[in-house]
Amino acid sequence: VSGSGSDSVASSGPVLCLVCAAPFQSTQDCLAHELLKHANKPQKQLRQRLNAITKIFTSAQTQTERSELQAALEQSASGGHLRAVLDFYASDVRKLESCYGHVCSCIDREMKGKVRVYPFGSLVTGLSLKDSDIDLYLQPCRELNLVNKQLFNRVANFLRRSKSFADVLAIRHARVPIIRCRHQLTGLSLDINMSNPNSTYNSRFVGELVQRDERLRELCLFLKIWGKMLKLIGHGSLSSYCLLSMILVSLQQQGYLAPIRQLQALCPPVIVLGVNYAYSLDLLSPIPKNVKTLDLISHFFTYFSGVNYERCVLSPFLGCALDKTASLGTPGAFPECEEQLQAMTEAMGEVPEPFRLDRFMCVQDPFELQINVAKSVSPTNLTYLKQCLKFAAQACTNPDLVRRPDKLYECLLYGLADKLIVEGRSAKAGHSPRGHPLRTEVRQAEPMKKVEGEPKLELGAGGSGPPIVRSHVIMPTTNDLKYLRSGVLSLNVNEAKSVYYYWLACYVDTIKDVLTQIYGLEIELKEAREPCYYQWLIHTSLDTWTGRSFQRGPGQSFFAHQLQQTIEFGKTRTNNPGYAVNVRGLFSLLAKEDYTELRLDVQPLAKDALALQRNSPLTKLFKAFKNLLGNYSFKEKASTWKFCSMRLKS
Repeated sequence: VSGSGSDSVASSGPVLCLVCAAPFQSTQDCLAHELLKHANKPQKQLRQRLNAITKIFTSAQTQTERSELQAALEQSASGGHLRAVLDFYASDVRKLESCYGHVCSCIDREMKGKVRVYPFGSLVTGLSLKDSDIDLYLQPCRELNLVNKQLFNRVANFLRRSKSFADVLAIRHARVPIIRCRHQLTGLSLDINMSNPNSTYNSRFVGELVQRDERLRELCLFLKIWGKMLKLIGHGSLSSYCLLSMILVSLQQQGYLAPIRQLQALCPPVIVLGVNYAYSLDLLSPIPKNVKTLDLISHFFTYFSGVNYERCVLSPFLGCALDKTASLGTPGAFPECEEQLQAMTEAMGEVPEPFRLDRFMCVQDPFELQINVAKSVSPTNLTYLKQCLKFAAQACTNPDLVRRPDKLYECLLYGLADKLIVEGRSAKAGHSPRGHPLRTEVRQAEPMKKVEGEPKLELGAGGSGPPIVRSHVIMPTTNDLKYLRSGVLSLNVNEAKSVYYYWLACYVDTIKDVLTQIYGLEIELKEAREPCYYQWLIHTSLDTWTGRSFQRGPGQSFFAHQLQQTIEFGKTRTNNPGYAVNVRGLFSLLAKEDYTELRLDVQPLAKDALALQRNSPLTKLFKAFKNLLGNYSFKEKASTWKFCSMRLKS
């Protein structure tokens, strides 16, 4: 499976940390770094992601496609390898144009010429691949007196009746409602929206930009192929438009494209629903002739492999990476964004959602400054993206690959998958190779960034060395924060506290309820630094965690169902020696200073170093506790949480 190009990167390059992609000279150094810095990071989802990628690349279809690409690269002339890749994956433009023309004719006949059809997306930008769909915006003429909802229903009904379209699906509750269907004649997918013309302006800008220089079109098209091949574009990850926005920043960092703010200063505004879509490319300097497309590709990988995504916002409008707190997180620091929000509010009659700084990755829309086009990127997919960027940056600076462009492009598209496949096979053989994190939960305790006054943990057996600890990390989900914002935080709470503060306080209450009420443990508070640190001594002589059910009856709450089982266990297990235990240990909660992450630690007492063996009662309790937290409803807890007491405290 492995090509010679990918082998050279895997064998001669530095070893990368799976979590932060930091380079190391040896596997031993890298594993030591991961144990020290990332032992408390949840690795299971990332392993599942990498395993899924491996399965896709080992499929017969992918291997056949790779063989065909290799043949195309071998047959290409010197200097034509990139063109061979682009031609291999690019779509048939004539097929797209034919489909677009037929769809326009169908809609024109049905709506009697009272609706205008505007394409956007890859059909306009010229960056379409074989799996690309066609995006359309329908704008009613003034004489057609229909609101968006009425037009949406009329078009949906027409598409369902027509023999030219199939698989019609109306997605009404998206941020921009769309109708998705398939064109029977060409088999192409269509996405039609009637409420938001903004994408037509974005696409027009990208289309005009890439038409100025063939190298820009090759750059954007190759990176789109790269993102699609490595499954970096999709649900919970990047969108094609987000990737294009990142490309703009990369070009701006090299001085080949001016910031959008500067492009808008050269022409009168074009305001659409409060957003200025004006730009002028007339005064842009041409890219030097000695710059190759591969140079632009290499810079993209190098630049973005070094970005601190947790702390910055990538802004094509300003042409740089901004500090989250110092820019969008500070009132008055980004006046253009605040002015646009005000203009949009006046134009639409409602306040638009502000920029989502609480997301794991932040990329600002080039024109709609309040939109984070990377807001859907999950932490797992961000970690995977960093790995892909680091690997690609290594490949582009590998002398052996640079001398063999055919091997370089194949390596960029398939090389990372080769590494995953090799490491997966080694893991099945019983090894734990670099990059495949086969970890046990038992680890040496490594606290997070210290909270002021945070106490030291007790030492393990004999009082020497760090303690043995089992840990579990909890982070707020999108639904958790959404419920707090829309429901509970509409109450009169302290506005100086962030939504993460209230999420943390609610979760701490939940954990105390589970330990004392559901599991019936005796707990004694040993130390506390509210709201970020708590440590309890826990004790019980009865196993109340084994054999719990999470299937509730109709109308029964999660906590009511669990409490009912606790009562039953108390009656049936108290005199049963099979459920008699002697569990003693220290249970700690440690939160980050910004309240965005909560770590749970359980450790044995100083004189009981073996209490966390694999099948010990304390270990089983902790595993059952994690499983219970994975099944409970945060919304249910938050809806009954006593925020009144929180308001008094804050």
